[in-house]
Amino acid sequence: MSDITIPGVNSGLNTDKIVSKLMELERIPLNRKEDELKEFENEKVIWQDLTKIISKLQDTAKKLYGAENPFGERVAESSDEDILTATANRSAIEEEKKIKVLKTASADRFLSDSLSEDFDAPAGSYEFEVGDKEVSFNFRGGSLSRLAKRINSRAGDLLRAQVIKDTSDTNVILIESQKQGAENKLIFKEGTSLDFAVSAGIIKQSDSSLRPVAFDSETISPGAEGSIPLSPPAEDNGQLIVEISLKVNDLEQQKWVPPTPPPGPDSPSPGSLSFSGIEIRNNDSLVDLPVWRQPQPPEKVEDMEVFFAEGGGRRRGFPALKNTESEQKISIPLSDLGGRLDSIEFTNRNTYKEISISDIKVFDPNARGEWKAARAISEASDSKIEIDGIEITRNSNAIDDLIPGVTLNLKESSDDTVTLKIEPDREMIKDTIINFIGSYNRLQANLGILTSNDGAIISELDYFTEDETKTARERLGHFQGDSTLIQMKTRFQRIMMNPYTTESDVDLRMLSQIGISTNSTGFGGGVNNAKLRGYIEINEDKLDQALDTNIQAVKELFGRDTDGDLIVDTGAAFKTQEYSQPYTGTNGIISYRISSLDSRITRTERDISNYELKLADKEAELKNKYAIMEGNLNSMRQSSNALNNLNNNNN
Repeated sequence: MSDITIPGVNSGLNTDKIVSKLMELERIPLNRKEDELKEFENEKVIWQDLTKIISKLQDTAKKLYGAENPFGERVAESSDEDILTATANRSAIEEEKKIKVLKTASADRFLSDSLSEDFDAPAGSYEFEVGDKEVSFNFRGGSLSRLAKRINSRAGDLLRAQVIKDTSDTNVILIESQKQGAENKLIFKEGTSLDFAVSAGIIKQSDSSLRPVAFDSETISPGAEGSIPLSPPAEDNGQLIVEISLKVNDLEQQKWVPPTPPPGPDSPSPGSLSFSGIEIRNNDSLVDLPVWRQPQPPEKVEDMEVFFAEGGGRRRGFPALKNTESEQKISIPLSDLGGRLDSIEFTNRNTYKEISISDIKVFDPNARGEWKAARAISEASDSKIEIDGIEITRNSNAIDDLIPGVTLNLKESSDDTVTLKIEPDREMIKDTIINFIGSYNRLQANLGILTSNDGAIISELDYFTEDETKTARERLGHFQGDSTLIQMKTRFQRIMMNPYTTESDVDLRMLSQIGISTNSTGFGGGVNNAKLRGYIEINEDKLDQALDTNIQAVKELFGRDTDGDLIVDTGAAFKTQEYSQPYTGTNGIISYRISSLDSRITRTERDISNYELKLADKEAELKNKYAIMEGNLNSMRQSSNALNNLNNNNN
């Protein structure tokens, strides 16, 4: 008979099941430890999530009173964004400007003639100049498309080229500068590039170039008149501009001393005669003198219309000078002066101003030396604006050096005046306040869920996602009775309701006065339990009104320096940050609790590990005992069978 014993098989007993049941009893303490570990880990996650929510509240609070608070942000509002837009940074001041866009800046954009499809650009060294920048490259010759690709690859930051099929069997090439401004003219340098531009009809010979006007250094004193002749006279070709560069100098006014009355005529002695010892004198001469009247001070004259053009027997005026001591230029198309200029006349009627002329020239602004664009889509020119009555020119449509902290973006010229308002960015301020209140409400909701068993708290939160609602139900009342969280919830409510000093202390001291309260929209017909849980509502109309009328006080409600040390020390946002800091700091209250939980988790994990080893030994011990028992039972069964067989044989 076999000596092999299989526990639970040979004996007929299910010893594995017996061992398993016994081990289940042995595992009860382990299961308790594992449940305890899950509870510790879950509680740690709750505290970590609560830390994140409080930290979010701290961040949104700090944004309302810190160095980068939105109350310092500025926005530029244009009355016509089709003409002018602007951006403003924190250094901009609140002000209003009247701006007229007289001209926008442009760049050279030159188009060629219609060229046949087999037109090839010549091989050679191509050299271009834009303002003070130059670019050159070698080209092996080929089609317009190949040349355009070469220009774009080698001069893309300075020039761009594009080939356009203008008819079914011809092309044009567009070459355009990437830089705006009159000083950034596109020049095709002598050589292959100039030859190509001429052959392609991009440029042509200019019939007029710069023409300086000869004159002696001219200072026009008050009351002076004169004439500067042009010989020969300038005849217009439709493009010429007359430009005078000058400076107006204010002279020191002498204090007027009124004259004293004149002494009048000196009358001779009337004479006398003597008769019989008696002297008889004549009467004094009688002269009727006019009543002396003190003369008035001389009239102060300011007349900025100084220059006039004489041409073809007609006299026309130049634009009036600007009443400023900075350098200025007055320019006018020769066509506006009748198309002919024989001389420039001047009359300075100003009492205390002299005019210094530095340059006079008649020129074609589009000429490039001896050449000019044949088919210009646009030509390099400066932008020109008038701001508060002062004319300004720049070489770009983005002007950032005129109004401190503001960049003007010119869109198009117009005769209309645009009003530009630099104001606080009220929308950003409002959004930051809303984010702060939203973070506050989310914290209050989570504190309510953790410290109360009332499921209505969760059903009232319609902004919770499905997962957040599920998690909230699992955590409902988890820290019920926790004095730390209950105190936190109450303290935050008081912070939001407390009064704070502002510059408008009498009129504005509480958040409720700017539409931020637990009942900003009213209770309605009955008691609303949600409004009693400490959540904050915002009456946006009331907040908008406060931001429009008293933005400084609104700022101070959230954060204010009361002792002049340039450090904020009061306000709802500051107090929120100040109170919550001990909870979220490195050695804060929540950090301490998480640290304690970590210690418990470590100990419990160690206990579980040790107990699992103990259970493994126990299970091995039981299996060994039952194996021995199985062996003994099998031996006994074999002995019993042997005896039975012996008895049967004897019988």
